Amino acid sequence: MKWFNKQKKFRITPACHVGWHSGKAQVAKRQRPRTLLNLVGLLLFGLIVIGCGTPIAKLSPVQPEQNIANALAEKTEKPNAEVVIPAVPSEDILKGLLEKYGMQTVGFRIRKAEEANTKKLTYLFAFDGYAHDIEKWNNFLKDWPETRTQVELASGASKRRIVDAILVSDDPELFDMYSRQPTLTKTIDGITLSITYWRRADLDFKYNRGNSASPFFESAIMRQGDKTDVFYVKITNNRDDNIIFDVRQCQMIDQTEGIYNGLNFEDLRERFSYTFHITGLHQKNGLEKAREILLEMRMPIIEKRVGNPQTGIEPGESVEGFVPFRQTNLNAVTLNVILPIEKAPPPGGAKRYQTIDFEFPYTHDRGIRSAQPGTKRY
Repeated sequence: MKWFNKQKKFRITPACHVGWHSGKAQVAKRQRPRTLLNLVGLLLFGLIVIGCGTPIAKLSPVQPEQNIANALAEKTEKPNAEVVIPAVPSEDILKGLLEKYGMQTVGFRIRKAEEANTKKLTYLFAFDGYAHDIEKWNNFLKDWPETRTQVELASGASKRRIVDAILVSDDPELFDMYSRQPTLTKTIDGITLSITYWRRADLDFKYNRGNSASPFFESAIMRQGDKTDVFYVKITNNRDDNIIFDVRQCQMIDQTEGIYNGLNFEDLRERFSYTFHITGLHQKNGLEKAREILLEMRMPIIEKRVGNPQTGIEPGESVEGFVPFRQTNLNAVTLNVILPIEKAPPPGGAKRYQTIDFEFPYTHDRGIRSAQPGTKRY
């Protein structure tokens, strides 16, 4: 009681104010439930806002091409929009092949309805659960050429279109490096290439740590052309001859024909040199990390050309690593990621190297990119 009496302060209230204070107390008592409800409502509103914002911030601003569901939603909202009615083209031709291998069509790429029978058509296929089974994929590809020809000729020889097939997977175990985003895989002439996009926030979490800067570091004040979009790529060479890969030949092309080139190690070194945020030990360690994780730096030298040794992959081998590009324009909507692979001719043959362009369709969302968290050091 001593402590209570010492701490508690008493105030003498004039008699004329007693009734007023009593009424105020009763009003406060009646308003208490309403105040509590308001607080609960405010809390729920905050949770809703956070719940809506967090998934957007964790989405990737660059994602595989829109699928059939997205096309259907667009057609419903804009009945007069020039988008293809979301039915799988040549579904009757594909049905038997897809059922045979337990696959499904999850998307395709056509920009306008009038181009449906004339432009390149990219099918996105997936196994149940978006698994990645390279053996099943290779078996599917053995039967695919015949079906592809039927699809290409389905609208008549005068409107023959090029049809492409890509496998979509959500299996993070495809790469040695854990993948958080969907993976696209394509196989051409014994070469299999898998690609997935890495968000800047994920790159920061993994590499922007301690006394080392991320090789792909960027800040808000950097120019657009100095920022990067980064993909993780795995190339498997099942041919009998070497293949050559040059990251400087890689490109991203948007719907306005804007071109964004691939960046090699020397490009990243130069980029660090005029980034005043990164100096000294942070820069040195960041470049050392780049040597470890860039796809080009993990490849052996295949051909010693004068002044320009060529890196690549030997027969039966796989190599994986990061491939950075100059960041796409914020107004880009569709992106075509192109990674050229050179095939070596057979030993003693008179033929020259031939180039295969591995093309992967992506979409870009400016709103999602704007919602990405800022650069952070861990």
